[in-house]
Amino acid sequence: MRPLYLFLRITLPYALSVFFKRTKTLNAQKKLDAQTIFVCNHPSAFMDPLVAANFQSPVIYFATRGDIFNKWLHPITWASHMVPIFRRDEDGADAMKKNKDSFRYLGNVLLKKKSLILFGEGYTDNVFIRSLKPIKKGPARIGFETMERCNWYEDIKVQAIGLNYSHPKSFRSDVLICMGDCIHLKEYKALHDENPTKAVTELTRRIQDSMRSQLTYVDDKSLAPFVEQLLILSRKGMNHIHHDAEHSLESRFHFSRQLAQTVNETYETEKEKWSALKNDVEEYFEGLEKKGLNDNWIVRYMRKGSQKRPTDLLMFILGFPLALLGAIHNFVAYILIKRFVEKTFKREVFWSGVKMILGTTASALWNIPIFFLFTSYVYDSYLLACIYYLTVPAISGIFAHHYVSVLGDYLKSKKISEKDIQSSLEQRKNVIQKINALNLFEDNYSL
Repeated sequence: MRPLYLFLRITLPYALSVFFKRTKTLNAQKKLDAQTIFVCNHPSAFMDPLVAANFQSPVIYFATRGDIFNKWLHPITWASHMVPIFRRDEDGADAMKKNKDSFRYLGNVLLKKKSLILFGEGYTDNVFIRSLKPIKKGPARIGFETMERCNWYEDIKVQAIGLNYSHPKSFRSDVLICMGDCIHLKEYKALHDENPTKAVTELTRRIQDSMRSQLTYVDDKSLAPFVEQLLILSRKGMNHIHHDAEHSLESRFHFSRQLAQTVNETYETEKEKWSALKNDVEEYFEGLEKKGLNDNWIVRYMRKGSQKRPTDLLMFILGFPLALLGAIHNFVAYILIKRFVEKTFKREVFWSGVKMILGTTASALWNIPIFFLFTSYVYDSYLLACIYYLTVPAISGIFAHHYVSVLGDYLKSKKISEKDIQSSLEQRKNVIQKINALNLFEDNYSL
């Protein structure tokens, strides 16, 4: 392992545990020498390689867009296992020629029993939706070219990775990494000997099918907002803000995936029924937006019969000292990094990953004086100072973020009339009845 890569493998688990509230990996490989081409979806730009590599054991190299490689960044890209991949639309007509060298280098990585991560979609959309763009043929070509070089001796594999974020931009959101079954390239030797082009096409199709099964995949992208609204109404899907805490992350993923599959399979065949429901659901959420309401408030009002939130008020009073401590430890680093990233990176899809890395670094530097202050004024022990340094800024910072979020929600909800909430509640009940009639939520759902 190269130095920066090793450093990231040691420190990233901590940073990711702060950024994400819950994480889960299904079917991950355990061996360091996995010799696998991991083909991953790409919903969140810079965050995706960090997540895809961190929650499994293999030593990994990353195929990365070629336009970021220059002589100034070479020490960083080399030390972090990054290899350039070029695209004709962005890098010119000689992109394919440049890729030959990169493909051979990636093949050498595989022959040394290391692994690769390739982002099969090629790029990230500006707006996050639960779908998948067509998978490129690069992973299959790299795999077969490498198998030819070793005379089909090595057991090189391909494995699809599905990154399932509750929302990739949101701090303290959730992510589930679902990995498909390994595809052994040796299975394709006969077909590749007979027709290499067909072998590449068939393997690419198989990778794409495997990846779709690891995701909440909406086939018709125009229906993705509708599926997201159904997840909100269900209270048990992968939506970040609208879910009930008693549902495990894995169960939320399986529910979301099944719901999307139901929409994919039946929307066109029962379009009249679906269209009527879709109109009702959209009308409900449009009504919430016009009234300045939040679906969480509607559910809370129904369950408690009141807009009053005494537990929140108690939390504001008792939690203020801890929130203030979190602000002392993190606010300066947070605000500086936030302004720098949002000014520097024009595409929002890059913000979360860059903020996480730079924010963690900035907070770590800002809090270095803790060692001296703790040992001088609290207790003369560098061990205890180190424990404080590694725990209290992160825990108090997470609480401060939650405190501000709940406070903002509380103040907004105080401005809403009970009449508006009651009318929206009746509308929500009618929508749920129609959803239950279609058995979309597995068992009948009631508020």
